[in-house]
Amino acid sequence: MEIETFDSLIGFRKPLYISDKARINIAGDLIEEWAKACIYLGKWAKSQYKKDTRRITFLVLPSREIATAFISLGALISSIGSYKDGLSWTKFSTLDSGVEIYWKRVESGDLFIGKVVGIELIASEPAIKLEITKSRKTKDVGSIILIPEGQFNKYQFSLEKPASAQREVAINASIAFMEHLLGDVSPAWAKSDGQDLLLVTKMNQFKSSIDYLCAGVGDQCEDPIKFESLLGFEKLGDGRHSKMKISHPKGDLDSSAELVILDGPSAFSIREHIPLRSDLLIVFDSLEFNENELEFVSELELAAETVNFSDESSHIIAEKFPVGFEISSYSFLR
Repeated sequence: MEIETFDSLIGFRKPLYISDKARINIAGDLIEEWAKACIYLGKWAKSQYKKDTRRITFLVLPSREIATAFISLGALISSIGSYKDGLSWTKFSTLDSGVEIYWKRVESGDLFIGKVVGIELIASEPAIKLEITKSRKTKDVGSIILIPEGQFNKYQFSLEKPASAQREVAINASIAFMEHLLGDVSPAWAKSDGQDLLLVTKMNQFKSSIDYLCAGVGDQCEDPIKFESLLGFEKLGDGRHSKMKISHPKGDLDSSAELVILDGPSAFSIREHIPLRSDLLIVFDSLEFNENELEFVSELELAAETVNFSDESSHIIAEKFPVGFEISSYSFLR
């Protein structure tokens, strides 16, 4: 059985270039297979999420330096591909009274903060009743507005604080890059509610490792983007909008993300504090992997409901991973 290349498995439409220099040299900076393998693994791990099953994947590499940056990119690519919609009318109309909500009037761009009061009928049509708590115009504060379904599309609603103007520019640049790399993607994904990914790592060390890393796409690479901007991560708990969150092992771990990446021994040590609603992808390098980790993997194998990479196509994919990649993945009923 023939299997596709990592490029096609990931969904690349054009070549991806990575450089740790200030500029991209398309003659020599075409992304290497080990990095593509990390991107694919991140995409695969994120795509495996199921509400009734928890997946724990263990990855051992010759070196994990900057590997989690590529794994994170793969997870975000999976999220982009599976994105359906934002805060729809159906979701909006079922919010509890008192929930804080942010919205923008599409035509004028005016921003508001308010809270849900309840539902009221207007000529037998249900309308969401909102109280404005913050507005550019002081006279609006405290007033009540009604949003029937027919007027819902005149506003952009969110349960998260909107990105700042500077952050908005970065988000737009990142989604434009993704469109160039992957083809048709929804620009609304980057601004939609919710966290898709949490990376638990030594934050300063991680940021330093990708400080000079930049990416380019296509034959010209005229507009390279810093890898940090491409991932668009923010610190967990800081209230700033981001699809990817990052936290120190001793920091905030209460995330709604479907996938949590534990980067190295210190992150692995807090695995029991990660909410059960999140899948885990644990990354070690071969020098860090010892008897404690081996015992943990053995326990996973004994307790697992299913073990992945066991069918024919999975074996063929696994054989395409570069030498030194050791992967085991297990699923359990939540």
